[in-house]
Amino acid sequence: MTAAIREATDDDVEAVVEVAEAAWYAAYGGALDPSTIAAALAEYYDPELVAAGIDHEAIAFYVAEVDGAVVGFASAEQTWADEVELHTLYVHPDRWGEGIGSALVGRVTEWARERGVDRVACGVLAANAIGIGFFEAVGFRRGRQADAEIAGELHAEYEYELAV
Repeated sequence: MTAAIREATDDDVEAVVEVAEAAWYAAYGGALDPSTIAAALAEYYDPELVAAGIDHEAIAFYVAEVDGAVVGFASAEQTWADEVELHTLYVHPDRWGEGIGSALVGRVTEWARERGVDRVACGVLAANAIGIGFFEAVGFRRGRQADAEIAGELHAEYEYELAV
């Protein structure tokens, strides 16, 4: 089943939070303590914050739907004249391997091209083997290692870029 990719609306907030929760525990369960995941979800996926991201003019926020249900989402922002930063990309783990993440990357890449940028950049936790495998499979190239703060803890992260 092919996912329909569309712009997110305020009606999608609850579904985005649910997808984020399922994806975080599935992707980061072996890398982060459950209390760290819970704290990060509470901070990053507060419904008011998600709604603000959806409504923000400068942020592209897309959802993937299958049979009317939101099963994935992505958000991005042009942070430099030549770069779009992919802030989030998550797919419900029950739908991994169905091409939904690739479709979301495709839509963000299209949006980036419309802005005339050279690349899409993102960070992936070094311990997130699922995310690393996905981003490399869709053409992102690994750059330098940095540190990312998650719920007050520092974790190694790789910077990734995709030429557009």
